[in-house]
Amino acid sequence: MYNEKVFSLKEVTLSIKRTLNTRYGSSFWVKAEMIKLNHYPYSGHAFPDLIEKQNDVIVAQMRAVIWSADFKRIRDKFRACGLADLCDGISILFRASILFDEFYGLSLRIIDIDTSFTLGEMEKQRMLCIERLKNEGIYGLNQTLPLKAVPKRFAIVSVDSSKGYNDFMQIVDKFSSRFTIFTHLFPSLLQGDGAINSISYALERINPLADFFDAVLIIRGGGGDVGLDCYNNYNLCKAISLCKLPVLTGIGHASNLTVAEQIAWKNFITPTDLADFLFSRFSNAYLEVVNLSKELKSKADAILNANVEKLNLLSETLRVKTINRFSSEKERLQMIERYVRLLDPSLLLKKGYSMTYLNGELITSVSELKSGDEIITRFSDGEIISNVK
Repeated sequence: MYNEKVFSLKEVTLSIKRTLNTRYGSSFWVKAEMIKLNHYPYSGHAFPDLIEKQNDVIVAQMRAVIWSADFKRIRDKFRACGLADLCDGISILFRASILFDEFYGLSLRIIDIDTSFTLGEMEKQRMLCIERLKNEGIYGLNQTLPLKAVPKRFAIVSVDSSKGYNDFMQIVDKFSSRFTIFTHLFPSLLQGDGAINSISYALERINPLADFFDAVLIIRGGGGDVGLDCYNNYNLCKAISLCKLPVLTGIGHASNLTVAEQIAWKNFITPTDLADFLFSRFSNAYLEVVNLSKELKSKADAILNANVEKLNLLSETLRVKTINRFSSEKERLQMIERYVRLLDPSLLLKKGYSMTYLNGELITSVSELKSGDEIITRFSDGEIISNVK
């Protein structure tokens, strides 16, 4: 029917497989970004999705496979270097070989991964992020914001299933029995590329509500350097720098500080350390109030005791002065009484003097009288009435 030979699908796939095995008979090194690990714990195998970007545009994409034995060896190698387990969103340099399967097509078998390259890429991203933030003048901006002496209202960026978040909330519950503490969770991814936009979005939601909170807490459980790589991302770090509230981080056990931790208002190795820092302020403030109360009472008692002594002294002084005043006034009254007695008209009359009255008024001069006036002259033993001629 056809002049040309017709191949079966199996013949084609086998031909491709033979060609690839001949052309790519040995392993080789490849650099790519692993956007999704696709690890299956039951079998132990992983089927990563690999991409290459140029100017944030994907220019190549391929599937890969890591067999369980290789996966375990690579995982142990990462952990020995202080890195977290393989995860989504990291750049890797890996030794690979070509795999072609009649059913599943073309893929790369990842045999080994160079941990030093992964660390180097992370450090490169970290340094570029720091340089860019400094050039824009926002590297230490969040650290200039004031934090209340006793912050009580916290916007928490985390996920309710995070061990770090639950550890933190256990301490909150402990202190809530004594102090008023308000927390509100803004759910977010905490690692991988997705965490960059997720945490940034949470901060965007918090900024308009800045008046309702005292601080932002970014809380995550433990993890190695790879798990924390998103915290070296420029966009996320810029969002932290420009946050309207002090940002405090407790994002796990990293051997080196991420940029996000460096630019935050304050960073802590674990969420528990973060909680201890915050709630020690409650305890310190409480002790300060107690000590001030004791000091105030002591000073009040001292002032009261001093004033009691003064009051007793003033009371005694007033008593003595009152007695002296009464004595003095008594002598003065006695003198006045003697003087008044000396002026008593009856005493003058007894000495032979008399007093003459006209119409009830004492006459002191004869010029006050005229002919015909009836006058009364009083003596010590009586009085006479006479008429003036």
